[in-house]
Amino acid sequence: MDQAAIDEVAKMLVRARTTGERLEALPAGLKPANFADSLAVMDAVDRIVGDTIVGTKIAAKPGAEVVYTTLHAGRAFTSPARIPVALVPSQYMECEISFRLMRDLPPRGTDYSQAEVFDALEACPAFEAVDSRFKDLGATMAKTPYDFYADHIAAGAMVFGAFRKDWQKFDFTKTKVSLKQGARTIIEKVGGHPTGNPAVPALVLANLRRTTTGLKAGTMIVTGSFTGYHPVVLNEPVRGEFEGFGSMEATIVG
Repeated sequence: MDQAAIDEVAKMLVRARTTGERLEALPAGLKPANFADSLAVMDAVDRIVGDTIVGTKIAAKPGAEVVYTTLHAGRAFTSPARIPVALVPSQYMECEISFRLMRDLPPRGTDYSQAEVFDALEACPAFEAVDSRFKDLGATMAKTPYDFYADHIAAGAMVFGAFRKDWQKFDFTKTKVSLKQGARTIIEKVGGHPTGNPAVPALVLANLRRTTTGLKAGTMIVTGSFTGYHPVVLNEPVRGEFEGFGSMEATIVG
């Protein structure tokens, strides 16, 4: 994509964020052809939005292309949270384990080991309030993934629970996770993260960034869903729990 096309798509996505309108699809002449194009669009959106970047959302599914996007300060909340529906009009939520760096992982010439990265992380139960600027999120993910990635990989808002440093003692492949709203259990299952251990994408990110900027202490790292995204209703608290590890609560209000 040339810069004019990148800027045009960025303006379309920012307008959708601002007005709440939802796009059918990107026009044929403005579709990203690869992740580099998607990343260029995300960068252009970030410049227009102008919000502080506090972290990274990364997907590193086995056998799939590694993709990532930025997390904006204005879309990061602490449990129990009240999220304006204007930020997440799609009204989807999913359960995650997210991370925060306790110390810098600076640029260097050799890869970081798993132990080095894992020991630098603290973890928390978290929600992602998934939001797409496209009308049909599922179809966009399946049919035009680079459009989906350009839309900040459907990042809406994050809700972080209490962080803890002892997360490595938990086997998250065997941890029961539940998503509930009022008396309704939306989903309940055991495990479910694409990489088994949700910290694996953080290791991938550290070694992507070691050749450029490195990662700073305090950086949030969002690594993917255990439950998939599910619709929730307005103005009623949603509770997520990773049994034995922690819980989080959020209400989409409007």
